[in-house]
Amino acid sequence: MNIQQLRYLVETADHGSMTAAAASLYVAQPALSRAVRALERELGVTVFARSAQGVEVTADGEVVVARARRVLRSLAALSRARDAGGAGPPFSIAASPTLQAALAIPILRALGDHGLTTSCRLLGAGGAADVHELVRSGRAALGICDQVLETDLVVIPVGRVEVRFVSPAGLELPDPLPLADLGGVPLVLPTSGSDRRAALDAFFAAIGVEPVVSVESDERSVWMEAVLHGLASCLWHSLDSRWLPPGEVRVRSLDPPLWQELSVVHRGESGPPDPRLDVVRQFAELVVGS
Repeated sequence: MNIQQLRYLVETADHGSMTAAAASLYVAQPALSRAVRALERELGVTVFARSAQGVEVTADGEVVVARARRVLRSLAALSRARDAGGAGPPFSIAASPTLQAALAIPILRALGDHGLTTSCRLLGAGGAADVHELVRSGRAALGICDQVLETDLVVIPVGRVEVRFVSPAGLELPDPLPLADLGGVPLVLPTSGSDRRAALDAFFAAIGVEPVVSVESDERSVWMEAVLHGLASCLWHSLDSRWLPPGEVRVRSLDPPLWQELSVVHRGESGPPDPRLDVVRQFAELVVGS
């Protein structure tokens, strides 16, 4: 999805004809038609009912066109602000190092694809509580979380990821691994006193397991090194698979399966609509629907 496709969509809806829309935009009609069809396929929505007389917006298409208009209006406002010298500070996103790589970078790519290239500052956070505080205090415009918290912030659900058990390749354990069996395996966990360790300690207490802590570290790369060297196993969510060297570790699901809910949080919009938030919402809708 890109800005050009959104413009094609709105012009076609306004003119009731792809031929007329193409003429108004000074583009070839076949190119406009292909772009609109590609967008419909990407969204899984038939926006236009086509006939010899032209096109008519479908009921589902009305929702898509309305959102496209909102994005284009926001983009126009942002362009006017930039022309007036109001580009503003870097766009700050708070997230754990894992979520910075797995979600913040794709979000920045989506912003670039929509013509919203901007300088960005990624702020490290130890857990969801840190992320919420960075956003609430105004130090970050957005926060990405993998824990659900009670909050006064605006929450955009992004979907969920499975929590998996990663062990040295030669470790003989059932697959899927019963939660009760976690108590008999050396583990690498976050350091005591951190938000993530507190969340895991609460999880182990809830399932009645006393973890065997072999290594403590807040660096995810250290976790995987501990597994590769046969020192411990760890819990690892499926969103971040780039650290899993094939053949060198064993990845199992848990029984019953465990999931982490992903979300983006922000303070809300008190002024003109921020087109970057529209892009984030669209990104979230695509992830949830995939």
